[in-house]
Amino acid sequence: MAVEHKTQALLVIWEEFCALRRKYLSALTAVVAQGMMRVDTSHPAFCGCIDWHSSVHGAYALLAASRLTGESQWRDVVEPILSSERLAGELACLQRGELDHELPYGYAWFLKLAQERERWDGQTDLLPLAAEMSSRLKRWVFSLSSDEILAHALRREYGNLSWAMLNLWEWSQWKKDYAVCEELVTFTRERLLPLDESLSLSHDENVDEFFAASLQRTRAILAILPVEESQAWLRVFCPKALRLDPILTAPKPHSAGLNFSRPWGFWSLYRTTGDVGYRDMYVNHIVTHMESPQYWRDDYKKYSHWVSQFGIYAIALSIDEPHA
Repeated sequence: MAVEHKTQALLVIWEEFCALRRKYLSALTAVVAQGMMRVDTSHPAFCGCIDWHSSVHGAYALLAASRLTGESQWRDVVEPILSSERLAGELACLQRGELDHELPYGYAWFLKLAQERERWDGQTDLLPLAAEMSSRLKRWVFSLSSDEILAHALRREYGNLSWAMLNLWEWSQWKKDYAVCEELVTFTRERLLPLDESLSLSHDENVDEFFAASLQRTRAILAILPVEESQAWLRVFCPKALRLDPILTAPKPHSAGLNFSRPWGFWSLYRTTGDVGYRDMYVNHIVTHMESPQYWRDDYKKYSHWVSQFGIYAIALSIDEPHA
């Protein structure tokens, strides 16, 4: 009887969160739009939000939020940024090597933006850039040595391997590039799976950067490998339910991204296992951070130029991929 009562209580919490999602998206997107309308750098298109990659995931966030809420004003902010002239300038910058430092992190986000752009209304104006970036990202992933694979899998920020692999996988699936998909399946099985001991879930107790590296790797494995194979791996890797509480105080500026990026992994675990405990952690992290606007709305240099985008992506997952 006690178990039934607890399950019902959790359902109420989930339903309340669902009712709040549109309000959360609108609040986060208003912050993103302010940053995207700035000119902080000399990049032709992605010049707001302090740096190129933050501007890229800012554009993604505005398009995703516009699609999910039906509020077209967010899309209207993006359209002049993605003019043909500006995109041609970005392609020229890429070809001159001026965006080489954005590999892998920024390139991975660009693929997510390009997919969202096509998904929204079928526009393929980002395809020339996306094609070049996906090709470079593929070469980067498959050229890594064993030591480099481990080092990048352990990274909790820009150089994270799992984030690059996940977005390359989703883009290749979207474009039906099944040859790359097969390469990623083999790479995941032979190179990423053997890292269990180095990337135990306790690794994610680190709170000094914006990615939870073990959860990121878990997401990539669950997405890329066939379902039966990935579930069999998960039962061995995580025999007991993971428990991570939201951080209440961000010790460093990058720490402020964790309460929004951890839920990406929690949602993948919930969809794979059906365990509502993972869904509850997903909700708890997002709600906790939404109630701490000093870590996403305030202080442009430290937080508001990037953290809100992570939150929009987190919320979008439970709308676009709702079923366990």
